[in-house]
Amino acid sequence: MNSKERVLMALNHGQPDRVPMDLGGRQTTLMIPAYEKLKAYLGFSGNKTKIMSHIWQTVYVDEEILKHFSIDCRHIRPKNKAFAPTKPFAEGEVFKDVWGVERVIADGYANICKHPLQKASLEQIESYDWPDPDVEFDYTGLRNHAKKLYEDNEYAMVGCIGSPCSTYEQAWYLRGLSEFLLDLVADKEIAHALLRSVVDNRKRSAELYLKEVGEYIDVIQLADDLGTQANAIMSPALYREMIKPYQAELIAHIKQFTKAKIYHHSCGSVVKLLDDMIEIGIEILNPVQVSAVGMESDQLKKRYGDRLTFWGAIDTFHILPYGSVEDVQNEVRKRISDLGTDGGYVMGSVHNMQSDVPPENVEAMFKTALAYRI
Repeated sequence: MNSKERVLMALNHGQPDRVPMDLGGRQTTLMIPAYEKLKAYLGFSGNKTKIMSHIWQTVYVDEEILKHFSIDCRHIRPKNKAFAPTKPFAEGEVFKDVWGVERVIADGYANICKHPLQKASLEQIESYDWPDPDVEFDYTGLRNHAKKLYEDNEYAMVGCIGSPCSTYEQAWYLRGLSEFLLDLVADKEIAHALLRSVVDNRKRSAELYLKEVGEYIDVIQLADDLGTQANAIMSPALYREMIKPYQAELIAHIKQFTKAKIYHHSCGSVVKLLDDMIEIGIEILNPVQVSAVGMESDQLKKRYGDRLTFWGAIDTFHILPYGSVEDVQNEVRKRISDLGTDGGYVMGSVHNMQSDVPPENVEAMFKTALAYRI
């Protein structure tokens, strides 16, 4: 069984020869310092680190490392030509993304420091200078690259339109989290105006991307962080009224251009929203934040294992940064045992591995998964 067959079997809830593994995607890669340490540890320091996202301070993982760990997925994404700095931002440096959101680098993270529509009126929101998807990304060579990987038929292909393809999150980046949550309840006209513009933008970006690679990819990534450590960030009723219809519209639009399975990234405790998410076409849940309330892996599998594939689940809150190699090995075996029976699981870290994750633990995660059988 090769990597593509293994992933597709797991996605279709069959039992593969071993659990498939992912590394190097938008939510399954490493931050720059962690990657530099991993390269040095493995003896792969010859290649210059390529930055995936300056906003998230993450990297593209070199092919030689993907092969070293027997990673089963390859990620297909365009280059960002509208926002493509040539080097990492320095500590304390402030920069603005294409949406006008300003961030400052602090302790290695790009933290939002200015929301451009925080005090905007409805009229100002409707006349805002929205980014143009037709000029934001460079698709040169992307189709040929995807076609070759598809014809080689070796790896599962995971699509990313270039941005997180979020709706709710992008709206609050523009407005401010507190302000937008209040809008959802007290100023719905403004909330709808923001969500309408964001979703229209995402639909166009998705269409441009999928016209290039939609026939070749197996999975397409979307994202919206809808959970906190303790609960969903809003009630299911408010989600159904204000957010779910826009997500459903985006997913329906995407499905016009590809047969790829819909992968949705949401950190935190989202168990109260899962039935609704499944209803609108979400087939894969990432990152499966097992440290959050209600996100116990055995219970998720029991309740949703016939309707969802789980992608991630190796704890980055405690185990990967602070655990021993033995702790990591035990964690991997537990998550595979909980989630991998009858397929429906692709193993990876719970979100991108942060700067405090030691390379020994990265290696232990993938080596253990490679050897473990249910």
